[in-house]
Amino acid sequence: MTTIKTNQEVSNNVHQNLIEDCKRMDQKAQFQVYKLYYRPMFNTSLRIVNDPIEAEYIIQESFLVAFEQIGAFSGNISFGAWLESIVQNRSIDNRSKNRSMILEGIGATCEIA
Repeated sequence: MTTIKTNQEVSNNVHQNLIEDCKRMDQKAQFQVYKLYYRPMFNTSLRIVNDPIEAEYIIQESFLVAFEQIGAFSGNISFGAWLESIVQNRSIDNRSKNRSMILEGIGATCEIA
């Protein structure tokens, strides 16, 4: 019996070699992964923080974290989904941090008045 692979499975297998190279800290592989995933991850962050400069910062930080923790990537989900969860969490954390700073600023202003 022949097993037919879905496009997603084929795509995951193609990227699996890059992921394995990234686990060995291969900078060329890391750059290729960055180029493959940058735009969709940027768009994900931008939708959450609504600021392109903040989104860019978050993406850079997220890729650094992903490459540092790539040994924890088990392959149970696609690499893109794993990376996207890092980007989403960092974006939400950043948004929450900015809101609390704004609220603190409002509180300081109210105390002055």
